[in-house]
Amino acid sequence: MHTDQQVKKRLQDEFNDIESKNMWNMTFRFVEVESSKIKKTSDEAKKPQNKALNRYQDVSPYDETRIILKRGNVSYINANLVQVCNCERQYILTQGPLENSTSHFWLMVWEQSSKAIVMLNKVIEKKKLKCHQYWPKKKKDNDKFVWNDVGLSVEFVSKINHGFYALSVLKLNDLDSGESREIYHFHYTDWPDFGVPKTPTSFLRFLRDVRRSGSLDPSHGPIVIHCSAGIGRSGTFCLIDTCLIKMNTPEGLNYVHIRTLLAEMRKCRLGLVQAPEQLRFVYQSVIEALDSNWEADNEDNLPSLDGSLLNNISGSDCESSDSELSSEAPPLPPPRMESLRQQDENDYDDEESLVSESDSDENGLNPPPLPPPRDLDLSKSNDRMDTTNTKDERNKNKIEEEAEKIKIMADKLKMMKRKQIEQEKWEQIKRSWFYPLRNIGIGILALSGGVMI
Repeated sequence: MHTDQQVKKRLQDEFNDIESKNMWNMTFRFVEVESSKIKKTSDEAKKPQNKALNRYQDVSPYDETRIILKRGNVSYINANLVQVCNCERQYILTQGPLENSTSHFWLMVWEQSSKAIVMLNKVIEKKKLKCHQYWPKKKKDNDKFVWNDVGLSVEFVSKINHGFYALSVLKLNDLDSGESREIYHFHYTDWPDFGVPKTPTSFLRFLRDVRRSGSLDPSHGPIVIHCSAGIGRSGTFCLIDTCLIKMNTPEGLNYVHIRTLLAEMRKCRLGLVQAPEQLRFVYQSVIEALDSNWEADNEDNLPSLDGSLLNNISGSDCESSDSELSSEAPPLPPPRMESLRQQDENDYDDEESLVSESDSDENGLNPPPLPPPRDLDLSKSNDRMDTTNTKDERNKNKIEEEAEKIKIMADKLKMMKRKQIEQEKWEQIKRSWFYPLRNIGIGILALSGGVMI
């Protein structure tokens, strides 16, 4: 049986090999090719009445694993149940709630008996709206969001700011039965879109605190995880946690393979882990976790969840600006999917721009508007991801040009090889005819000489 150090060495050697050869793009493309063989339907997402409930039109939940809502007039939500065989973990991966799907999001949390929500994006990133402000952020008089269409309300209880993430405690209420539940809202703010956190250390500390809260325990329903599309950052979080869980099992030490686990998880939701640097970050995080006692309580400067969360006083808002949390930009990502390249999302100067958007939620009993009618022109949706970055386009064009050059060169080499083979065959044919004809000529000359004599 392999030990932790043997597994770490194998993963480290694999990481070093890919790193030294600068093969992360090719490794990620291999995952993409393998995933393209997955043939699953997403018919429900494509129905006219559900299209307006999708943040991106080409990020659709598989029918087989999608979450089905039971209460209210809408049963559809862009969310999937993700789980891996022989691993006591279940995750619900979903898109960042839209204004018209916020009530459905909370209904899913209620019906699935989820204990916590993990949010891996900021509401606004690079002046683009990535997610609706779906939860109350501060304690105010009558600070309660109410959704009559699903019979639920949510109110703020407390908040702790840990710098790179904030933990809020919310109370989710069933208006019909009067039952209430405490929901933990873990908001990680140090993860740029299509990028990675600053260090694996900060991420592992965040994961440690999520685990210590008990939110991932099988005694609760699946934890709800989202970013903007619910596949890149969300998939990376789940893959790291799953790898570390697998490695804690006797059989897991023998066969944990990161790319194999990712391929299995992609059978549950489309496109998990969206960029080569995110796959690279998974390797880094797992290797660092194996190299340290990352779940220990006595690590220096680690935030703690010891004691009752409700007894903690409210902290300051950690919705930091992009400049406050900015780090060196990661390498350019690969070209995004079609709808993720469309730039028709509203610009916002800062997150305070959202106040007017959520006033009706905070001040009264007005639920978010219901989905638009079927004849809505979806081409003008304001809730799509901004990805027409000029550098991305140049990078895409460069990749396409290089691929075309490689293809042309390969065709030329193929043609040269074919001509060479044909030439060699022709030489063989000529040689096969030359010797018999030469012998015949010599015989004729000999006979001619005999006759002349």
